[in-house]
Amino acid sequence: AHMDYDTPGALLRVSDFWHSEKMARGPGHKAVDLFEAVHRGEIRVLWVMGTNPAVSLPGSERIHQALSRCQTLIVSDCVAQTDTTQFADILLPAAGWGEKDGTVTNSERRISRQRRFLPLPEQVRPDWQIIRDVACSLGHAHAFDYTCPADIFREHAVLSGYGNGGERVFNISALSQLSNQEYDELAPVQWPVTDGNPGAWLQTRRLFGNGQFPTPDGRARLVPVSSLPPGQLPGHRYPLVVNTGRIRDQWHTMTRTALAPRLFAHRSEPFIELHPADIAGFGLIEGALAVLRGPGNAGYVGRVRGSTGQRTGEVFVPIHWNGRFASSALASSLIRPVVDPISGQPEGKHGVATIRPLVTRWQARLLLRDPRLASLDHTALAYWSCQRLPHSHGWWFAGGHEMNWRDWGHRCFSREPELVMEDRARQRYRAAWLSGDRLDAVLLVEPCVQTMPDLDWLDSCFGKGELAPEQRRSLLAAGTVEGEASGPIICSCFGVGEHQIAQAIEQGMASPEALGEQLKCGTNCGSCLPEIRDLLARTGAREPA
Repeated sequence: AHMDYDTPGALLRVSDFWHSEKMARGPGHKAVDLFEAVHRGEIRVLWVMGTNPAVSLPGSERIHQALSRCQTLIVSDCVAQTDTTQFADILLPAAGWGEKDGTVTNSERRISRQRRFLPLPEQVRPDWQIIRDVACSLGHAHAFDYTCPADIFREHAVLSGYGNGGERVFNISALSQLSNQEYDELAPVQWPVTDGNPGAWLQTRRLFGNGQFPTPDGRARLVPVSSLPPGQLPGHRYPLVVNTGRIRDQWHTMTRTALAPRLFAHRSEPFIELHPADIAGFGLIEGALAVLRGPGNAGYVGRVRGSTGQRTGEVFVPIHWNGRFASSALASSLIRPVVDPISGQPEGKHGVATIRPLVTRWQARLLLRDPRLASLDHTALAYWSCQRLPHSHGWWFAGGHEMNWRDWGHRCFSREPELVMEDRARQRYRAAWLSGDRLDAVLLVEPCVQTMPDLDWLDSCFGKGELAPEQRRSLLAAGTVEGEASGPIICSCFGVGEHQIAQAIEQGMASPEALGEQLKCGTNCGSCLPEIRDLLARTGAREPA
């Protein structure tokens, strides 16, 4: 109830409220220090709930070592397969956001009811039930006798007002007597809520408006803060600053957003974004693969993207890709565990690295109707990543060694392909596996990514029950003559691709407004407008006077 260990009288107050003498005397480890303690063996049982530290915390190699050393790792999650759950000894299926029932509080202190709109899947439980049932199994049923979220809310409300003579701002004691029905019908309310009847509670819309603060003398205490330089600074060995962050269509570690093919249409692979001058200076090629390497052992492999929005000497990499979706694309592997001494917050958006091209002899694309149809072997590949497509599962491969693709395909599918085209002199190989007239898989191998055809048409073939003869004949060409690929999706709202926008620019559409009028791109949520303006700038398009 917003009390801390250094709050005067808080330990005694909570101990009395819970009728317990076994109280923690101080805070536990912060996140980075916690996993160091696990690594040292000081913590032997760890319960991870609703987070993916194997991906999100800096120094990912060290985190993986700690997770593998932990004697008993318990993980509660709504997704079974994550980089963290692979280390779990006990995996508990937890309810997702739309399956939960309770309250949430926003940044203006407004409490709102969150009502479940999806049924709980079999064996799945919300977090409060999981904690209650574990506590009961450990012999603490009397202290965890909750039957519904309203029970927990009422206890929380009572504690907020317990021994509170105005010293603690957080107080919702007026809500402590809500019946189950009143809780279910609770309208959004802003704390503190200290008096009144339901529907007429006394709410404080603006705190400290009377000039009084919850300090002994009633005066505000202002703490001056001085900034410090980053813990890692670029130098001769690691000349680039690494900035990590989000991209438009993915969320956190992609455990859920990666299930939506539409969200992969914008950025289908991990990438490294640099200023064009740095691309030339480091001997890179836009669209080719490169390796970022920082002070740690691990590297980050991604597709090179040029952007004048990046400052020279800096690179941007997305935080989302991980071991489930790519071979070496953990942004956290480039970040050292430098933490703020007070909050423990790691320096998660700042690292240093050097970059070099990833030399490859071939690039390959594999599309599968069902991943269970193949036994894929990644061990011999310098790079791989995967994505969901509307009708298939796509894999991107690259390597620098000689490959016998016939043998590789036979190991994957335990049979020969029905269609094959091979040109060894040009490092080109294409094959298709079919069951009757239904497409199972297509493999395309090219010497470089620039010669790789678009996959839109091929993906659509997996959505057909039976292929027509002309479609079957076009499989190894990866499209029909009249097929026009849209390219990477720029506008997700209306499914408008980069090639479509580029073609419209060539036809004289020289502004975002003109493109929006013709293609609708940028006319709904607007999140694609920066990329549209970048395309206009790259083509040198100028609005008519």
